[in-house]
Amino acid sequence: SRVAQGLTASTAFAVMAKNEKAAEAAPPIAIIAEELGYFPVTNRAGETAYVPARVRRKSSDQAIALAQHLKSIGAVMYGAYWCPHCSHQKELFGAEAWSLIPYVECSTKGFYYDAGKVNKVITKIDGFPTWNIPSNKEQWVSGEMPLERFVALSGYKESFDVKIEGPEVGITAGSCQ
Repeated sequence: SRVAQGLTASTAFAVMAKNEKAAEAAPPIAIIAEELGYFPVTNRAGETAYVPARVRRKSSDQAIALAQHLKSIGAVMYGAYWCPHCSHQKELFGAEAWSLIPYVECSTKGFYYDAGKVNKVITKIDGFPTWNIPSNKEQWVSGEMPLERFVALSGYKESFDVKIEGPEVGITAGSCQ
């Protein structure tokens, strides 16, 4: 070692530092957040909460109409900011339609977390996303679902063309526990 060859520890460190490559800068938080699907935000009290990434897909007119119907019957999605199935479910609706859907954040670190809303229904949630879809009766359904399943579960009466939503929309990918 260099120290054993008569160099002091501080001199050895200086020699090693000189030979090291400069550290690369970390990617911007926007890039990291895009990969994770959520953004960390620190409030004035120094507490960190997480905001889900924005929905990027544009909604079809029929997805918007379906979202309006789901809202009108009182459907609610229960999810978690960190859940990839929740993020994908939102993308299936698209930005405009998703903005109409009532959502309850269930993770205590989530920016929109509301303990009162979560505690009322915690026994009915067995994974994320979980949907409460009242139609003729109250239904609790867990897992990511294609939009046509919402049509069937909610009693939606308008026409719904699966082909308009694209090939990815029909995929059901599961849920997070």
